[in-house]
Amino acid sequence: MQFKTILRLALFSLVLSGILPTHLLQGQVIRENEKGEKIIVYEDGSWQYFSDYSSGSDEIFQPTEQQDLQRKYPVFKGQIEPLDGNIDVTQEDLFNIASRRAQLAKEAVLIAQERADKAKQAREQIQEEFLRAQRNGNANKQDIDHLTTRLKAAKNMELETAREALLAQQEAQKAEELTVKGGFVEAFNLKQKRKRNQSNANTRLPSNNAVSFNIPLSDNSQAVSGQRDLLLYPPAPACQMEFEGKDEKTGQWRRDVKQELLFTHTDDRLRPFLKDKEYLKCEGNFTSVGGYRFLALQFTFAYPNAREAYGFIEKGSYLTIKLLNGDFINLKAGKMDRGSYDLTTDLLTYQVHYPIDRSQMGLLKHSEVDAIRVFWSSGFEEYEVFQLDFFINQLSCLENF
Repeated sequence: MQFKTILRLALFSLVLSGILPTHLLQGQVIRENEKGEKIIVYEDGSWQYFSDYSSGSDEIFQPTEQQDLQRKYPVFKGQIEPLDGNIDVTQEDLFNIASRRAQLAKEAVLIAQERADKAKQAREQIQEEFLRAQRNGNANKQDIDHLTTRLKAAKNMELETAREALLAQQEAQKAEELTVKGGFVEAFNLKQKRKRNQSNANTRLPSNNAVSFNIPLSDNSQAVSGQRDLLLYPPAPACQMEFEGKDEKTGQWRRDVKQELLFTHTDDRLRPFLKDKEYLKCEGNFTSVGGYRFLALQFTFAYPNAREAYGFIEKGSYLTIKLLNGDFINLKAGKMDRGSYDLTTDLLTYQVHYPIDRSQMGLLKHSEVDAIRVFWSSGFEEYEVFQLDFFINQLSCLENF
């Protein structure tokens, strides 16, 4: 085998194993075409099949004149807007995120189509009951009217779910086109610029422009006498410990605060079809073993095929905690977790521990949390946190209970 071919095979084996990112391959990136075939795209828009490259072939396809006008596989040339929290973002990261969103869009199509199929089956069943009652001749008017009402409602549901399935299909096509044709870097840059401009606008607001309310903030009688207003400053919830005793693995003293809900999240593409059900739920707690402290997070997906979209959490991958005071804290996963699927509950769960030092704990104890950014193997995703005092309460319980 020629040395050139051996070098190519070695290089791409490192890329596919995750040791080397594809954006380091001399200005070229790996994409998938509309058939799902891996291709290598060069800066000038030319491309080559991945299998041809790895076998040593020099056959490269040049873009046609029509493709020059609307490149099908563009390589972004320019600077990617920085991500707050001092985390570098590559074009490959953004491609992975676009691919994940395309996968979630496909998932929405499957859910929507399943709902549409069930609605059609329900309509057909009611329609058969209605026709049978008409043929029978013994059904009274009240029964016929009741079946007519049910059939009308079933037809409306069938039309609505069919419309939802069509819209889901259209959204999936748009997401797939964004992944295949490119444009995801420009979309990310635009979003980051808008966020930065909004942040700058908020900081420029004069401090004396406070909003005044004519209604009293509290009717607590204790506030009048100068004591703490319990409505404005409610007491912290009572501490609950999950475990306190000797750790079986290490033999050291261990303390676990009771697990609490940190956030829930459902992708916009899935929200219309999941209704009140959440796609992702994250619960967490702090634990101490010996002189070490850990943040333990449990990510639970309501659909097991979420693994196709999100992949796994790699050892050393970042968890960025955004605080309301503007600070950022970056933690690193202590081990890899590929997720475990429960056949009984149909839930996919990831269990991840993030070591944390005392300086980071000090920051978390004095500011409420705004958002959590998790770095999956398919790229990062940011989640809004509603339990703003999660870290304050958890750490207080860990240290003082």
